[in-house]
Amino acid sequence: MIYIHRILVIFFCLFFSTVSAQKVGLVLSGGGAKGLTHIGIIRALEENNIPIDYVTGTSMGAIIGSLYAMGYSPDDMEKLIRSEDFKRWYSGGIQEKYIYYFKRNPPTPEFINIRVSLKNPLHKVKTQFLPSSVVDPLQMNLAFVELFGQATALCRGNFDKLFVPFRCVASDVYNKRPIIFKEGDLGDAVRASMSFPGMFKPIEIDSVLAYDGGIYNNFPVNVMTENFHPDIIIGSVVSSNPGKPQEGDIIGQLESMIMQKTDYSVPDSTGILMTFKYDDVSLMDFNRFDELHDIGYERTMELMDSIKNRIPRRMDYRLLEKERMAFKKKMPEFRFRNIIIHGANDQQKKYIRKEFHSEEDGTFSLEELRKGYFRLMSSDNMISEIIPHAVYNPYENDFNLDLKVRMKDDLSLRVGGNVGSNGANQVYVGATYHNLNNFSKEFSLDGQLGQIYNNLQLAGRIDLPTRLPTSYRLVASLSTFDYLKQEKLLSKGNTPIFNKQKEEFVKLFVSMPFLSRQKAEFGIGVGQLEDQYFQTNVIDFTSDIRDVSKYSIFGGSVALDGNTLNSRQFATSGRRERLAAHIYTGVERYYPGNEDPAYTENYKYIQSWLQIAYELEKYHTLTPHFSLGTYLKAYYSSRNFSHNYRATMMQAGEFAPTAHSRITYNEAFRANQFVGAGVCPIYMFNSVLQVRLGMYGFAPIFPIREESNKASYGKVFSQFEYMGELDLVVKLPFGSICAYLNHYSSPSKNWNLGLTLGWQIFGSRFME
Repeated sequence: MIYIHRILVIFFCLFFSTVSAQKVGLVLSGGGAKGLTHIGIIRALEENNIPIDYVTGTSMGAIIGSLYAMGYSPDDMEKLIRSEDFKRWYSGGIQEKYIYYFKRNPPTPEFINIRVSLKNPLHKVKTQFLPSSVVDPLQMNLAFVELFGQATALCRGNFDKLFVPFRCVASDVYNKRPIIFKEGDLGDAVRASMSFPGMFKPIEIDSVLAYDGGIYNNFPVNVMTENFHPDIIIGSVVSSNPGKPQEGDIIGQLESMIMQKTDYSVPDSTGILMTFKYDDVSLMDFNRFDELHDIGYERTMELMDSIKNRIPRRMDYRLLEKERMAFKKKMPEFRFRNIIIHGANDQQKKYIRKEFHSEEDGTFSLEELRKGYFRLMSSDNMISEIIPHAVYNPYENDFNLDLKVRMKDDLSLRVGGNVGSNGANQVYVGATYHNLNNFSKEFSLDGQLGQIYNNLQLAGRIDLPTRLPTSYRLVASLSTFDYLKQEKLLSKGNTPIFNKQKEEFVKLFVSMPFLSRQKAEFGIGVGQLEDQYFQTNVIDFTSDIRDVSKYSIFGGSVALDGNTLNSRQFATSGRRERLAAHIYTGVERYYPGNEDPAYTENYKYIQSWLQIAYELEKYHTLTPHFSLGTYLKAYYSSRNFSHNYRATMMQAGEFAPTAHSRITYNEAFRANQFVGAGVCPIYMFNSVLQVRLGMYGFAPIFPIREESNKASYGKVFSQFEYMGELDLVVKLPFGSICAYLNHYSSPSKNWNLGLTLGWQIFGSRFME
């Protein structure tokens, strides 16, 4: 009896030691947003105490697998995927508080930007016409440091020492082979594994340009087997080998050309395979988390009895959470001390280091890293890219910030403009020399030539990285604005207006940052302005000559200015705000066009006045496809009337909230004091196509009336005007195509229909 008892004890000991030794490997395929299914599978396994001892993954499988490997629970992963931070990572947008508007130059209507090195102009020419990837790497470069830097430090670059041992796969397309990552920087490994060509920018690791691992191995079962030798494998496949590409499906065509066939099977004897077929889920459909997660969870629960039979070992969920929390508590806090910079000269390194403010002990925080990174990337035209790494220093328990900096070539050549049925055809050319050493400086020459607007502008700018950063910008400008006739719809003929404006000015601006999204700007300058106009609608072009009013003006200004709009035109998010106060003094001279024997006056008028303007354009995101724009402008000027009514109106403040209204001379929307406001609901079918309906009202506080060719004020708020415009917009990388239909309340029957292509952006004005 004792002998039998001993045999049974030995048998049970061997059985339970075998069960306890059973190791489970989880293999996750790539598949973009379809990989959210993996999270549902992991949740179901954990809720049923099924252990996961090893993880391997490719692309999206690498992202989910790495998160799990460094101690993220399914709840943690869900919170991350739903966060605004995650959306910004794959959309490339910048959180408003990190937009450093202070160093931004005014936008230009360029759609081609050619970078040339003056040191060797024939050797290297880079043309920026289309982006190098669909997703801007600006956010991702920093995000992968924040997300994976602490885990890399804790495991000391050994992926076997993560909370769950981990492997991921990338592709070396030059040598046509897969790359298996088992050590190094965890963020780099995952970033390489998910860099689908054209969608994400690849990264260089050990002198190898690494792309998406799915090119050669989208379901790394062999990596799991060879590296970890698990007793059983659970596989999740949310992708398939590329089929016949469809016309118009660019991503599908790329997959067919690039992706090699992958074996998506697991031997029945060693594994459990779950395969999911999706036909209507795109690469970036991360907003469908609930649907995709639940599909994975429900399929796993359906198979749970079979899984439990195959895997008798259990891992208590509460114990797992306790161990997970203990692992994450060991992660060192982000505290940076030294900054190591590659790819810049000594003076440039000094300039870059100044953007990261340090504490008294010489350290700086993750938040200061974010601010410094976005300050440099949001503004300096000499820096193409900064790839940061957090390198752990175990002796000091802090991090070194390792920055790989890519400098742009020093000469920028730009071409752009606008073509429109409304006559606003413009050709734009520009050139800027950039130099970054102890301080940043640039010199630019911009020119526009067109039917309505002509401009030549020379500017120089110096940015000093003092404790309170300061920018000095000198602008010299020569421009003409010719208001031509506008084509009308549903009206009898055309209503020609033949007024012209000329401006010549030199202005010095001194700017300082105000918070992060605005700047305080002080300006002083002198300008020569000239208005040419007819004072009657009955014109004999063979003999009539325009009257001329000339103004010599000296003045200064102070302004608070900020802009976080997501586009140069037709924005759908962000805000643009400007509050400006000007003081001017000037001399007005009037010259009649046609000789009048009765006119003997040598008109000269000297006056000084105050001008205050506030403008706000803001967009509110209501749903992923719907945004509401709001617009407000308030304007006050104490300026006296000019010699005659038409001269007064040409110098009055203008309410022009739309592109079309900015090229149209309409006296109904001009006054010395006014309030104007509007709303613009926008429906975005996708990132390319949108429809906008702008509706605006204009109320002059004191309308300017005409009495015998002289100007006078009417009664307070005795006039109200409105305008509306319906736009169908196609946004392209180099510009926008816009078909519009608009209506103005005055003059009567003022309808306009047209089509534009490009960017309608004009240079700065003297009294804006």
